[in-house]
Amino acid sequence: MRTFTTHKDRIALIVALTAILGQPAVKAQAPGNAVVANIPFSFQIGSYSLPPGTYSIRMQGNDLLSIKGEGGAAVMLVMRDSANQPSRDSAVVFHHYGNRYFLREVRTVGDQGFLWSYETKAERRAKLELDASNPNSGPREDAKVEIPLLAPPR
Repeated sequence: MRTFTTHKDRIALIVALTAILGQPAVKAQAPGNAVVANIPFSFQIGSYSLPPGTYSIRMQGNDLLSIKGEGGAAVMLVMRDSANQPSRDSAVVFHHYGNRYFLREVRTVGDQGFLWSYETKAERRAKLELDASNPNSGPREDAKVEIPLLAPPR
C-alpha cells in the first residue's frame, strides 16, 4: 500500500479524489463561511484545470480549501499564515505564467491571517516553459493577479 507522505503526493491525491468523486462536500477562512469570486480566466489547482466562472470557496476542515462552480470543482491543500497587518481587501491571488494561472492565496479584508498553497509541479513546469521561451529576458518577478472576492452566496 502506498503512503502519501510528501506535500506533492497529498496534492495529487486530493486532486485525483476530487476528479473521481465529482462535487465535494464543502465547509473560506472560517469553517462554514463561503466567499465567492468571479474568475474571468481558466485556472489550475495542481494539474486540474477549471474554466472561467463564478466559484464558491470554502474551508473544508483545517487544511483543505474547496472551490466549486458550474464548470467544475476541486480541493486544494492550504496552509494558514499571518501578515504583519490585516488585509485591506478580500481577494484570491493567482500566479500567472504566459496564459496559465495557478490559484495560490485567499485573503479576507480585516483578517491578519490568509490561506496559501505551495507551488505545484504543474506551476514549476509552466514557469520553466515561460523562461525557456524568453531566454534573454533576465530576472523577472512572478506575475500575480488578484481577483476581488464578492459577497457570499445566498
